[in-house]
Amino acid sequence: VQIEKQTEGDAKNAIMAAFAAHTSLKHVVVVDEDINIFDPNDVEFAIATRVKGDMDILVVPNVRGSSLDPRGAPDGTTTKVGIDATKVLVEKENFERAIIPEE
Repeated sequence: VQIEKQTEGDAKNAIMAAFAAHTSLKHVVVVDEDINIFDPNDVEFAIATRVKGDMDILVVPNVRGSSLDPRGAPDGTTTKVGIDATKVLVEKENFERAIIPEE
């Protein structure tokens, strides 16, 4: 999910909205507008450089999931994981990509 973050809570709100929109969704990553959501390398870049594990990973246990999930519990529940891979607003300039000049 790509958002234009206005406040620090926006990414977590987007995570919860995505989970609410489709019960089978098990994992979601939220990124800033500078990340191409169709490029797995770009999304991985955001995760590698913008995620602080103890603050930016939301684990939601014991929620309704897909009946096709082999890891789901017999009662149809599972654990969902949301990752906030957005820039910290107060330090946004620290998360800009380096531009390597051509020779």
